[in-house]
Amino acid sequence: MKDNVIPQDGMVITEDTRFAPGVYALRDGIRIGADGVTVDGNGALLVRQSREGVGIYGENRTDMTIRNLALSGSYHGLRFDNCRNVHIEQVRVRDSAEIEGIDTFLYLWHPIEQVYSAAILLNNVVGGSVLDCDMQHQMNGILLYGCSQMTVQNNNASFNSGWGVYLSGSCDNLIQDNRLDFCNRIYRRPENGSIRVEADAAGIVLVESSCRNQFLRNSCLCGGDGIFVAGYNHKGGKTTCDDNLFEDNDCRLSPNNAIESTFSRGNIFRRNDCSRSNYGFWMGYSWDNVMEDNIVDSCRMVGIAIEHGHGFIIRRNQILNNREGIRLFTRGGSTLDHWPEWAVSYQYTIEDNTIEQNRIGFNAYTGPEIAADKVSYDLNLSRNTLRNNLTGVRFHRVRQSRLADNTFEANLQQAVLLIEQPQIEVGANQFSGNGADVVQTDTLGHATERSGWV
Repeated sequence: MKDNVIPQDGMVITEDTRFAPGVYALRDGIRIGADGVTVDGNGALLVRQSREGVGIYGENRTDMTIRNLALSGSYHGLRFDNCRNVHIEQVRVRDSAEIEGIDTFLYLWHPIEQVYSAAILLNNVVGGSVLDCDMQHQMNGILLYGCSQMTVQNNNASFNSGWGVYLSGSCDNLIQDNRLDFCNRIYRRPENGSIRVEADAAGIVLVESSCRNQFLRNSCLCGGDGIFVAGYNHKGGKTTCDDNLFEDNDCRLSPNNAIESTFSRGNIFRRNDCSRSNYGFWMGYSWDNVMEDNIVDSCRMVGIAIEHGHGFIIRRNQILNNREGIRLFTRGGSTLDHWPEWAVSYQYTIEDNTIEQNRIGFNAYTGPEIAADKVSYDLNLSRNTLRNNLTGVRFHRVRQSRLADNTFEANLQQAVLLIEQPQIEVGANQFSGNGADVVQTDTLGHATERSGWV
């Protein structure tokens, strides 16, 4: 290894190199010009002031390692294109380029030719890792475009105005034990000038068919969204993000959605904490998902909201102190022009959940936009505990669904509310201390029948 090397502007590195400690102003950055190269920054800081270009760049290379280095003031701190086995370790990036102001809503689907700035950009990289890096206080932490078999672990990409970790067309990656907190953005809505924390900023983002990734034990606190999975692009393309695992992530305190996952199949959400957000989970037009052992406590609106979805298993979740615990619903709209087969919600297994102290524990309805012969169906609840809600379960315009072996206890107004004669089989449930057990109404507000057991 060449030791005590002074970094030079525009230098091309073709062998293992260790820099001399110090601060170096490099207008044109450094390029990796050979395979199998390790660059040890030895604590050096590479600085530019233009917010343009790349600090360290590699293209069509294999087996590179960059470690122990700090960079500041580029468009991208590090960028690698069409490479294999890229390893980035203990690198600190600050002050990369950033969109100014509060009038830009982030665009989730920029192609690589229009890519946003980031601490690290990996494009078409297969294999490697990003470990123990500091990518805070800029626009984006790490952007993965068309990457696979990467491990992103123990990094801190917090306090960014865009995204902590972003995946576009990236599959079979492992994203674990990262801090991606306070990735949010102030946005001024043009229609009325109101200012909110939103603009699709998030701790983790998946777009353009990013599939079979694992997201484990990441902290995504206070994100615009904590995690955002978008399987449908702005041009109407069906680019579902399927078969991903989200496990043990902390997504609390989002002003929007702790986890939003839309237009995607086969994802598993297990043991995530989605509490104290606006919505815990927002799951639109998704199907064949599993949601198990999550905590959703004290959300302003709904713990788990799913519109136009089907094939869900929702089990063993703790759903507490929300306006609504679970909401399964339809509302029509122009999106159905592209997804007509998703007109209604159907085929849900909801079992062994604890649903307590919500205004409505479980709320299922078909919106008025949907034709009468196409209402939601096959929504099945069993072995759930619904306790101390105002209303335990509410059904409106739903057919061929079933309540069995649930425990309804101390629900203040009613355990079960059936509106406009939905086709609900109320089996052998346990009722205790409710304001009423089963209430059936002919409209949204006029009770026609009350009974202790049906």
